[in-house]
Amino acid sequence: MGFETERKIKRPGKYQLLLLLPFAFCYAFFIVLGDWQRSAPYSNAQNMARLLFWMAVSYGVLLLLGVLLENAGDRSQGRGRQGRWQVWLLFSLVCLLGYLPYYLMYFPTWFNNDAVWQMEQALGMAAKSNHHPYFHTLIIKVFLTVGYGAFHSYTAAVALYTFFQMALTAAVFGFFLYLMYRRGTGVLRLILAAFFYALLPVNGMFSICMGKDAWFTAAFLLFLWVAHVCASGQENGRRLWALFFATGLSVCLLRSNGIFIFLGTAFFLILAGFFGRKKAGAGAEEVFREQKNRYISVAMVLLAYILWQGPVLGALRVEPPDTIESLTMPTQHLLCAYKRGGSLTKEEVGMLEAVVPLAQIDDYYNPYLFDMTKNYIREHGNQQVIADHKWDYAKLWLRVGLRNPMLYLEAEIRQTAGYYALHIPHEQILYSEYFMVENPFGIETQRKLFSYDASLAMSAFLQWFQEAYNKVWSLGMNTWLLLAAFACALYRRRNAFGFVPCIMLLVSLLLATPVYNEFRYAYGVFVALPLLFSLSFGKGTEENGQ
Repeated sequence: MGFETERKIKRPGKYQLLLLLPFAFCYAFFIVLGDWQRSAPYSNAQNMARLLFWMAVSYGVLLLLGVLLENAGDRSQGRGRQGRWQVWLLFSLVCLLGYLPYYLMYFPTWFNNDAVWQMEQALGMAAKSNHHPYFHTLIIKVFLTVGYGAFHSYTAAVALYTFFQMALTAAVFGFFLYLMYRRGTGVLRLILAAFFYALLPVNGMFSICMGKDAWFTAAFLLFLWVAHVCASGQENGRRLWALFFATGLSVCLLRSNGIFIFLGTAFFLILAGFFGRKKAGAGAEEVFREQKNRYISVAMVLLAYILWQGPVLGALRVEPPDTIESLTMPTQHLLCAYKRGGSLTKEEVGMLEAVVPLAQIDDYYNPYLFDMTKNYIREHGNQQVIADHKWDYAKLWLRVGLRNPMLYLEAEIRQTAGYYALHIPHEQILYSEYFMVENPFGIETQRKLFSYDASLAMSAFLQWFQEAYNKVWSLGMNTWLLLAAFACALYRRRNAFGFVPCIMLLVSLLLATPVYNEFRYAYGVFVALPLLFSLSFGKGTEENGQ
């Protein structure tokens, strides 16, 4: 006589059923509004019906995924491993070896116009500007000073900077692989993740491109992990919060939207700590005492950022970005309302005309790319009018928007769709077409590996990879996978705080991106996915927030 054991299916509770609703709405929004051209011919009622239909479908898929994961688990991930620094070093070396061929092929760096301008500032050849974060310009200056002093060559100095940046990228990606190893990630998944970080050409190219993106991405990934550990509540020492301060401030100083990423993450981190302790029955005084380090660290980052943006940059005589640089969305909203025949009064049209010539709008207006508009305003318009009458133009934007909400929505979607729509009308550029622009420093590409052909901007292999990427992947795919993993982590009651910085990054792009499908702006989300998948789908340990 045998005995059979019945395995009970874990049914979703009310919490799990409710938390999937906002995720289902997001997917419905992505599908219906992400394809604006197809949605436009339908009536509002038809689009609402489509929205509800896709919301129901998305909800069903997410629920099925959550139930399957909750009941089946993932056998590829088991108990945590004892990690040592040698393992981290090994993963870092694997990544570094993966990037080394690109470094030798495009020695000393991948040089673009932004880097030339920053290098001119660092050498005193151009006025100092915070248009590109001046903190990063100072990093460039340190390496130029040390490298030129040691080798008496700007080529060697730039090569030194590039090698350090490449090593930094490898160390951070190696750390993420190390964390996955510690969590008990299965060997096959670990190998795939190592291939992802070490062998994808896009990672190799960003590691040698002389720009702020590699530095910001490194700071962003470390901040993501530190915030995740802080939210777990299992560690609350000063060392952890010192790391939170260092990584949080770095995120703020290395990208103009970094302060928004930090503020959003800090807000939810404080909420998580407060309500978590209140739920456990702690009193208000006890909650404050236990969360004191959290509040102090957040306050210190904000104070340091304010001091840097004000007194420090002022003392260094660094000019702030011009007015139009931060007005992507309001400008696109207003120009779309005007060009598409929206309701504007003569006075409102006159206010727009005072900033930019409307008669030539076809020469510069692009609903997907704001760079053309802002450059035209700089050369032929008068952005100072906005700076002198801030509140008047803020009220103009609000008045026109209240009368033309659908045109504002159209402008918003066209300017941001690449970050959440699976298919977009233009291909993404993963890396610049020109690996070495003309510069006043006499720096030229000196290939140390393979032959050099000056007529090639990129090798055939890199061009092939860019075309292949656009056929099978997109920034919208990043967002879809990110939200699916986030929903599953919450469904399984995991510590999912590591997703919050990624969400904040995407939100900041929806509020202010100048290009609707720029890969480098969302690069941090792309390279965070392997570890976030491990947090959501695996069985790994939760020790120390892991």
